[in-house]
Amino acid sequence: MFSVLVRRDGLIEPPPMSEVDAHCHILPGLDDGAPNEETAIAIAHLLVELGVVKVIATPHVISDIYPTSTDQILNATAALSTCFSRLGLPLKIVPGAEYYVERQFLDRAVKRDLLAWGKERYVLFEAPVYREPMLLEEVIFTLKSSGYTPLLAHAERYRFLQGNLDRIEALRRMGARFQVNHPSFHLPKVSRSGELARTLYIKGYADQFGTDIHRATSDDRVLAVSGDKRLFDRLNARAN
Repeated sequence: MFSVLVRRDGLIEPPPMSEVDAHCHILPGLDDGAPNEETAIAIAHLLVELGVVKVIATPHVISDIYPTSTDQILNATAALSTCFSRLGLPLKIVPGAEYYVERQFLDRAVKRDLLAWGKERYVLFEAPVYREPMLLEEVIFTLKSSGYTPLLAHAERYRFLQGNLDRIEALRRMGARFQVNHPSFHLPKVSRSGELARTLYIKGYADQFGTDIHRATSDDRVLAVSGDKRLFDRLNARAN
């Protein structure tokens, strides 16, 4: 068991960012992340500054919004890896994806047509933020049965998990693991996402850290994360 430091404001001292960024929208032109190679390179420089040595490239895969194929991700990863080598950037890039919970995702899991990484064969997936999808348990079971480790993206964001430790532990017993966005540790006390990020870490349930970075900006070495709000709104509208 590890110990945590508690600051004067009552919050824990954020843990250091890991050497592996398990969630990053660095591949150019595939989703709402890096729009071009120049932005991807800027993200890479920022990750290196943070101490990251390996980044899992995880573009959105959503059937009716970003129907990105495995080959597209593999080709984009290889091209960006070549670019990093040419520039002397000490950052290894590994192909992955952020799959959306939907029937098409289950079909791909059964066919073992998913991008997994690590000895655990992690597969990163996301769900609607505001309510638990009916497919969630089926997704976890299918991924486990197909030889994957289900890794729930930015677990601290989900309203159906916030303040619901029983559900968190039930999902873990089913085999789910949790990816936490590292910037969430810096959120204030009033933030439910920040509170859950810290709870998951203290409980030992923060299995992987990620930046979930879409754009690269730096202000006194603080990471800023931004995504496409239109995508966020569209997914949540479809879930309701």
